[in-house]
Amino acid sequence: MKRIPRTAVAAAAVLLLAGCSSAPTAGVAGLAGGPGSIRIQAGDDEIPALREIAADFTADSGVEVEFVQREVNAQAISNFISQSPTGQAPDIIVSPHDNLGQLASNGVVVPVELGERAGDFSANARDAVVYDGVSYGVPYAIENVALLRNNALTTEDPASFDELRAVGHRLMDEQGIEYPFTVSQSAEAGDPYHLYALQTSFGAEVFERTEEGEYTGTLTMGGADGHAFARYLQDLGETGDLRTSMSPDIAKESFLTGESAFHLGGPWELTDVEAAGMDVSVLPVPPAGDEQSRPFVGVQAFFVNAHAANPVAAQDFAANYLTRPEAQTALYESTGRPPASQVAVDRMQGDPLRSAYARIAESGLPMPAIPEMGAVWSFWGTTENAVVDGRGDPVQLWDRMIDNIEGQIS
Repeated sequence: MKRIPRTAVAAAAVLLLAGCSSAPTAGVAGLAGGPGSIRIQAGDDEIPALREIAADFTADSGVEVEFVQREVNAQAISNFISQSPTGQAPDIIVSPHDNLGQLASNGVVVPVELGERAGDFSANARDAVVYDGVSYGVPYAIENVALLRNNALTTEDPASFDELRAVGHRLMDEQGIEYPFTVSQSAEAGDPYHLYALQTSFGAEVFERTEEGEYTGTLTMGGADGHAFARYLQDLGETGDLRTSMSPDIAKESFLTGESAFHLGGPWELTDVEAAGMDVSVLPVPPAGDEQSRPFVGVQAFFVNAHAANPVAAQDFAANYLTRPEAQTALYESTGRPPASQVAVDRMQGDPLRSAYARIAESGLPMPAIPEMGAVWSFWGTTENAVVDGRGDPVQLWDRMIDNIEGQIS
């Protein structure tokens, strides 16, 4: 049976607390005082599945599980960081993995051992919860951008993004639709996330990665590869194929109403697509450059509080219950997000769209969780907008962006 012994979890938790927490005896006290309880902060769509998982945990351990319903955002992460050392934060929190660098560098989360079940998870899911060589979380869902195709307008599968644009323009002429493709943008901040698959097809990954796949703080999207992508953005802007005014609502509604045959979007849009009764396919984003398109992969994961009131029980729940394939399946059924567990993906029945997203995620790249990423987004998005809107030479704008980001990082 793929299970980490509870005694091992307890020992590990105490050792981790001794090394990482200012309350090294909290877990031992929790055991001596009875099973106690743990608190989990999660979203309203995650809690129904967590209640199912918690029922087995409570039956086995006697530990009660309480829930704090709150969506994770920047303020929630800030609160967790400030409240963890005071003992006011929940024992376990759900968060996108790109908050891990902030959580780990502030010492408010502890490593979680996936044990023999590590092999159940996709490589990207495992890598996403590693920071500075240490695994910190239990992944449960993956999200990435892919190409949604309206099969009522076309069944063509473009091999390149230029071919996609050509098909889109032909459909505009033949069928009177409005756009060759749609993609979420922001007139104020840009949207590098949705365009990252195109950028990586030019070889311009945002940060350097080690042989183990971990990001360093060295920026790598400059130089000839970055310049080539910037020139491509310029062309997209000059032709009107990409518009910085295309807000998320405009992009999605235009696709839902048949004004575009192609849409670059994530699995979070499938609920609306399915409600509209559309016949769609989920495909990889075709490359614009000479390399494979690799979208960012975001991973939703559970992290254990370094100052948890009941650390042994929290580690036990995370390592031995949340990693179970049936738990991963329950979370998929509750949230509608593609599972991080490959075993759970293989068990998905009658959901080809989310299964396709999960398969495409295997070739994606985890969103960097390093603190340096915080210096990137603003310069990146506003520069892409400037290039698309024709407000300067694309290479000069791109080089200025690199200088600004590197100055911010240093």
